[in-house]
Amino acid sequence: MGRPTDDVYSSLKDDIERGVLAPGEHLVEDTIGNQFNVSRTPIRNAIKRLQADGLVTIEPRRGAFVASWTNDDAAEVMSIRSMLEPHAAALAAQRRTLADVDNLLYACKQMELVEQARPEKFRDTLAQQNHEFHLQILETARSPRLFSICRNLTQAPLMSGSFHFYDDQQLRRSLGDHREIVTSIQLKDAESARAAMTSHLRLAYQFMSTRAPH
Repeated sequence: MGRPTDDVYSSLKDDIERGVLAPGEHLVEDTIGNQFNVSRTPIRNAIKRLQADGLVTIEPRRGAFVASWTNDDAAEVMSIRSMLEPHAAALAAQRRTLADVDNLLYACKQMELVEQARPEKFRDTLAQQNHEFHLQILETARSPRLFSICRNLTQAPLMSGSFHFYDDQQLRRSLGDHREIVTSIQLKDAESARAAMTSHLRLAYQFMSTRAPH
C-alpha cells in the first residue's frame, strides 16, 4: 500500500485509540479526504485495515463507524485475561530457557528507554512494545492453544491503546510490574510469576477504567 493509505490509517487508528474519535462516530469519506487531501481510494483502504483491526465496523448503505467498546467489554476481556495470562506466566517460569530470560529482560529495558526518552508518539511505541512483551510471556509458556487464545485478547481494540490512558506514575508502575514478572520467571518461581501477572492485569484495568472515555 502507498504512503497515503498508511498516513490515513495511522492517524485514524491513533485518534480511535485515544478516544478523539468516539465509539459509534461516523467516518465520512469526504471529511477524511479534505483532512488529508487524498482521494477516496487510500481512505477506503485505510478503513478496511481498521476494520480488520476490529476498530471500525462497516454497515451496508450506511458507511463506516468507530467500533463500540464499552466498559463492560473491557471488563470482560480483562477478566478472561486475568484467568489465562497468570497461568501463562507460571508456565513460563517452569519452562523458560536462559535465552527466554535474556529476551524478556531486553524487552523490559527497551520499554524503559522509550519511557525515559519520550520521543514523538512514545505512547504508541510503548503500546506496541507492551503487546510484544505479553506475547513473549505467552511464547515462553510453550502452550500453543493458550498462545492463540490470549493473542486475540491482547489485540482487542481498547487493550491496544491502553497506554494512552496512563499518567506518568502509572506508566512507570506498569513497567516495574514487567520487571517483577520477569524476575519471577528468571527465578523459576511459578507462583510468584502467577501472582505478579495477576496484580499487573488488575492494576492495568483499574488505571484504564478510571481514565478511559465512557
